Amino acid sequence: MRAAIVGGGFVGRVHARALAQLGVELVGVWGRHDDLAARLEGERPDVLHVCTPNALHAEQALAALGRGIHVVCEKPLAVSSEEAVRMVEAAAHAGLVGATCYHVRGYPQVERMRHTVAEGELGEVRFLHGRYLCDDVLHGEGGWRVRPESSGPSYVVADLGTHWLDLAEHVTGLRVLEVRAELRGAPLEDTAMLLLRLEGGATGSLLLSAGAAGRKNQLLFECEGSRGGLTWDQERPDELLVRHADAPTELVLKDAATSRLAWYPAGHGEGYGEAFANGFREVYRAIAGEEHEPFPTFEDGHRGVRAVEAAVASARSGDWVEV
Repeated sequence: MRAAIVGGGFVGRVHARALAQLGVELVGVWGRHDDLAARLEGERPDVLHVCTPNALHAEQALAALGRGIHVVCEKPLAVSSEEAVRMVEAAAHAGLVGATCYHVRGYPQVERMRHTVAEGELGEVRFLHGRYLCDDVLHGEGGWRVRPESSGPSYVVADLGTHWLDLAEHVTGLRVLEVRAELRGAPLEDTAMLLLRLEGGATGSLLLSAGAAGRKNQLLFECEGSRGGLTWDQERPDELLVRHADAPTELVLKDAATSRLAWYPAGHGEGYGEAFANGFREVYRAIAGEEHEPFPTFEDGHRGVRAVEAAVASARSGDWVEV
């Protein structure tokens, strides 16, 4: 399998390291301003990883799909639901794999949370809450993400919130139906507060900010059920709190013996890079026509774009908006 990456920044390097872990041949890493059509025609990779600013995702993904090349695209999938639909339809029409890079699904403890909910250990899921905080804007590190022409209509909901919302749906199996949002910051928000309504009557709340001093990437997710709850923090990815209504809270550590996603024995730290590799492994198995576990698709990415649009619309109107 031969892969190429468009976008030579930080996340492009993360993709490259994850592909190396999987033994995938990397035939090119191209800049966002390179002639992508010429590069694709010259190298003919099997898969293109799109790691450029949001506003370029659709154009570059469609260029690859039109040449019979599978696509792994960074989130958010696009800057509008119209673009995202075009990407979903193009992949389906060509019979190609379109994957969205929601790497958080690739952590062993996230998989454990999903199984815990699915097996009914929490009882009825009643509400979700959490946050995703970093301090990028305090250091002038927003870059292209704070500019509408490159980021699209949102900063932190698109950049941080889509990860949390996909995680919430993945763990619980419940879709977010409606959003009510308040956004702060201009021209794009650097802080957002979201209220959520989910399937089955569950509710949720989410705080997002790029202005939380000392927080580098705290994705905190908590799930509350009728018999227990879960707490997981991406800054401490090997730890999971399993909370019981009628027994002491358990601190559960990553266990390589019970998780297909663990690369190293218990007690040996792993996390961000391995989470990318875990997701990509399933994508490449699907491309090869092999049995594979579910992975985030373009359809999942489209849901993320719809959630961003709903949050922006809600902040303007003050009303609940359907996702």
